[in-house]
Amino acid sequence: MLSEYEIEQLKQDLFSDNWDLMKGSSETLRDIGSEEIFYFFIELLNLNNDRSWTRNIAALRLGEIGDNRAVDPLLNAILKPENINYNGTLVYALSYLDCSRKLPELFEVLFYHGYEAKLMASEIIGKQIFEFSKGDILAVKSRWEDLELHPEKSPAFDDSKRMIEDAVLGFLPYLYQG
Repeated sequence: MLSEYEIEQLKQDLFSDNWDLMKGSSETLRDIGSEEIFYFFIELLNLNNDRSWTRNIAALRLGEIGDNRAVDPLLNAILKPENINYNGTLVYALSYLDCSRKLPELFEVLFYHGYEAKLMASEIIGKQIFEFSKGDILAVKSRWEDLELHPEKSPAFDDSKRMIEDAVLGFLPYLYQG
């Protein structure tokens, strides 16, 4: 069992510029598995992009922990406008968690975020089973139609258009079911 001092040192290691030290310390913290560590990783999601390595490693560990309480904090970090193009790892961490009630948010990432985040969101949309309303699908359809008219709203649209279209088309049949 580690002392409180040793745990605090491991936490401080996550602010190092040494990736190997950060990785090892974060894995040890993850393995401790306490509520305190879980919430420590959650707090790190609020770091700015100048500490994106620390934020990313916390997101990865949260995904590995597999506690679905991390879904909303991860999405909050992902959807911050300042994190667009710096959130692919955060979206990847979501793939370990149950996003079944987050279809609209995943489509927001797919539509308006950077290419790496789009890829991860597309993978989640393709693999998980979702709970949604017809209103959710109508909103997705409307946003897609808007993007087709205004592709400049979507980073890397030319490279991701087919991927986005496939995801949208996969859900449109639900509009016509009883």
